[in-house]
Amino acid sequence: MLRLLIGTGVVLMAVGFGAAGWQYWQGQTGDAPADLAAPEDAGLPQDWLISATGAPVPHDDVRAYLVQARFVPSRTAVVIRTALLTNLLADGETLPEASYFQILADIRAPLLAAGLCSALTPLIARECTVNAARVVEGSVDPVQGTAQFRIELVYRQQPDLADLPDLALHVLRADTVVLDLAPEDAGAASAESALAALAEAAQAACAADPGRQSCRVLRLTVDWSEGRPLAARAEIGWLEPLPEGIFAAPSLKPTPEG
Repeated sequence: MLRLLIGTGVVLMAVGFGAAGWQYWQGQTGDAPADLAAPEDAGLPQDWLISATGAPVPHDDVRAYLVQARFVPSRTAVVIRTALLTNLLADGETLPEASYFQILADIRAPLLAAGLCSALTPLIARECTVNAARVVEGSVDPVQGTAQFRIELVYRQQPDLADLPDLALHVLRADTVVLDLAPEDAGAASAESALAALAEAAQAACAADPGRQSCRVLRLTVDWSEGRPLAARAEIGWLEPLPEGIFAAPSLKPTPEG
């Protein structure tokens, strides 16, 4: 009987606190899952790239770099943020018992994604959507009434104005851009502003060196909590001519049986 009552309570919590999260998801574009479920090599001009060392580039990085017009699971913007649970409540709502804080946080996590995509569009993204939003397991602090959340965005890149050079004659190079902002800096005033500042810094790093052909922002990560130092980094990739002594050699695939 006790187990039945506890189970019923969880279901009622999900129904009661799920409405706001459901309404948020209804407002999303809805085409990201179809893109992410597409065949791995869909939209690739070729399925391999060469690194500066002559080794093949990992396939996830190939897709993140080459497939601009689609959402791909390896091109993400991840925001980790701490928030008050009271910020997840609608007008007139009150917090449930502490034993239900985890359920509330998980159901309402998508609400914290609102406004994040606008930090990427139209700067580096033509289109952006939320791929996942969950509370970090074990992060709920019932005393402070806070929890940590992990939000993952996927985005379609802004198309290049120039065509790609011959990929067989170039290597893919990569670098990490680290954003260094103090908590009181305007660029770190919110998770949204921090993500926008990181996107701008990544784009500026691409533009700073004319030798970085077709430079693209591949991933961004922001760890933001109010009043704490910001941790933010982005990965960028670009093409350079094959170094002397390196020759293009696409990865070998097993021949079909028969």
